[in-house]
Amino acid sequence: MFDIADRQVMGMRPSGGEWYIGIEIGNRWTQVSCYYPGLEEPEAKSTVAGTEIYRIPTALCRHKKTGIWHFGEEANRLAEIGEGVYVDYLMARALKQEEILLDQEYRAADLFQIFLRKVIRMALPKGGIQAVTTFTFTLKAVTDGIVDLLRYISKNLGITDDQLTIQDYRESFYAFAVCQEPELWQYDVALFSYNGDEIWQKHLSFLRNTKPKVATVEERCLGRLPEKVGGWDAAFAQLVRKALAGKIVSTVYLIGSGFEGGWMKESLQAVCQGRRAFQGKSLYTKGACYSGALESRLEESETVYFCEYKRKEHILIKVSYGDKEEFFPLVEAGSNRHQVEKEFRMILEGEAAIDLWVYPLGKQEPRHKRLELTGLKVSGSRRCRLFVSLYRGGGDRLLLKVQDIGWGEIQPGTGLEWEYEISS
Repeated sequence: MFDIADRQVMGMRPSGGEWYIGIEIGNRWTQVSCYYPGLEEPEAKSTVAGTEIYRIPTALCRHKKTGIWHFGEEANRLAEIGEGVYVDYLMARALKQEEILLDQEYRAADLFQIFLRKVIRMALPKGGIQAVTTFTFTLKAVTDGIVDLLRYISKNLGITDDQLTIQDYRESFYAFAVCQEPELWQYDVALFSYNGDEIWQKHLSFLRNTKPKVATVEERCLGRLPEKVGGWDAAFAQLVRKALAGKIVSTVYLIGSGFEGGWMKESLQAVCQGRRAFQGKSLYTKGACYSGALESRLEESETVYFCEYKRKEHILIKVSYGDKEEFFPLVEAGSNRHQVEKEFRMILEGEAAIDLWVYPLGKQEPRHKRLELTGLKVSGSRRCRLFVSLYRGGGDRLLLKVQDIGWGEIQPGTGLEWEYEISS
């Protein structure tokens, strides 16, 4: 067994001025890492120099005398000696839109923003936020609420939409796994996590007859270990054998504080039976960094990841450049449905309609959609200038809004607007 932090990673290493930051956020704990040229793998950051204290409580402590907000080990110290007021579970409170009364009333979202600013500063390059290629936030679950909150905070911190990615722990596990040596993910890859309560398993598998290979991660709870530590080893060994029965698994990762303490003996033999195994704590935050690097090299990637929050179709619009007709991508398969947004201007001539082609994943024939712009007059040499915006509706709905904006004083727009649902 080797610690995850000791792995020498191959493959998608940063080059040039690339800089990736991965932030794992939980209700109780947060971790941050960065990945830049010269590093063999992402580097997890600690709030205490020279230590491996990577878990940062998702909390702040306000110094009673100075009013300064502290985080990490200093926040814990001030709270313990009674010199500070401690506020924890900041993400959960921000999602509930709580107001927190201390010396004055604070919005939990504002405190969460202060916390994230301090965490991100630990991993920034000299050029600051603008010099970062991608910020990837990874969480247990991606919901509309957390996406809206993180996008709001990111905008306030100066992070652009192009820099921002939001994903869940499953996708971070996938990215970590496929950025290792190929023999480590030649077949399926398994992960077991344990923090003293329930054992969870994530199982990464591939459709290998596609190019690129389509990867998915299944997740399930395996239950709890016995109350007495003496029974953990045999119980976990049984869980492992049952979970991996009939599956060809190249590598197993063990993460979480619950696996510490040297209690694994029989279960370690079950884990390592014909497989490689690694143990550590920072897999998700490092996987978030790898996701940024993978996103920057999609054309080189041997794999593509899909889950319920990924778009499963390409949506293209036909456009003309001079004498050539080309397809302009509105949506790419594999993109996060929570972050599919696009705005552009286009010139329309010929017919009062926009043609879209939808290519569902795994199907050869596209679906043609014609969006009629009712009431718009396009004839002869008259051309219309349109503003087109693509944005998400509720659930998995994708909406396209078209506005006739005209050509200023020369040819004012009609003010007509059209909205279409182009995917469901």
